[in-house]
Amino acid sequence: MTSQTSFQPNYTVAPGAVLNEHREAAGLTQAELAQRLGFSVKHVNRILAGLEPVTPETALKLESIFGLGAGIWLGLEAKYQEHLAKSAEMQNLEAEKAWLTSIPHRSMTKLGWIPKECRGVDLVRSLRSFFGVGSLDYLPKIWADVQAAYRKSEAFASHEWAMLAWLARGKREAESIQVYPHDSAGLRDALPEIKALSRLPGVTFVGHLIEQCAKFGVVLVFIPAPEGARVCGATRWLDKDRALVQLSLRYKTDDQLWFTLFHELGHVLLHGKREQFIDFDRLPSDSEAEKEANDFAARQLVNPNDLNRFIAASDFSVQAVRRFAAQQAVADGIVVGQLQFRGVVPYKSPLSRLKVSFRFDSDLS
Repeated sequence: MTSQTSFQPNYTVAPGAVLNEHREAAGLTQAELAQRLGFSVKHVNRILAGLEPVTPETALKLESIFGLGAGIWLGLEAKYQEHLAKSAEMQNLEAEKAWLTSIPHRSMTKLGWIPKECRGVDLVRSLRSFFGVGSLDYLPKIWADVQAAYRKSEAFASHEWAMLAWLARGKREAESIQVYPHDSAGLRDALPEIKALSRLPGVTFVGHLIEQCAKFGVVLVFIPAPEGARVCGATRWLDKDRALVQLSLRYKTDDQLWFTLFHELGHVLLHGKREQFIDFDRLPSDSEAEKEANDFAARQLVNPNDLNRFIAASDFSVQAVRRFAAQQAVADGIVVGQLQFRGVVPYKSPLSRLKVSFRFDSDLS
């Protein structure tokens, strides 16, 4: 029994529908087809209805019965399954558009993290790619530990997905930075050299700073925060040999940048590799770890005994501050920041002009 072999498949038609046409053309009942295939009538009915796939074994049997090559039957099945998958995927994409009210995609677009032209389901696809997930519905489970740890913080909870997008971007950029295995002792010994980079002009310190951190297993990335993410820095371990330190440049001045950097390095050196830290702006914390990191940063940047003596001398002229900063091997702005934090000079003091301001390229667009 043969059938026409010039058949051109319609790729959106179930193989069962094509099989049914051949069955009718051959004058076979479903029961007779089932006998020839060695299947139950129920199984044949399911194949005809598209509820069971045409397997390689079935395709070979159909080739013997109808003369239509097994490859054609399998091609029909493959295209049909692809069609079903695409249809289901489109439904999933449409459903995931609900995430667009939570994820700060407009801010992410402005930062260049996702293409500007994306809309609707294309935007959902771009966000999937950004987060590295097969569905946006998987995000809560992936970020469950971070959400559980920080939802109690108002700064986190109010713009939760802006924070998580920032963290995801940091991890993505960290993948391209090669570092040596973590070396705590080496990092601690290198802190004076790292601190001295703050005295380099402009942003010339950035490349040197990233290289220095990389020598001791610290991946350092500078990532602007999406709108609403009131975050200064974060520290987490990518694996046992690599720590990721992420800075947002929240206040865009050198005193804030370097204090946040040393605060995060304090987490790296003082706290466990299973811990992760997100540091928010200007929020009091009763966390002992945060207090330890603050104290670490202050002491490493400016010797506290020397600072006490400088304050006691009561000479806060520009020349005196610059001279003291040179003695401490730090940027002038860092000393000004410490004096302001202690309440010795006001934040609106002319000394603030000694601070250096920075901007991301996205701030200028």
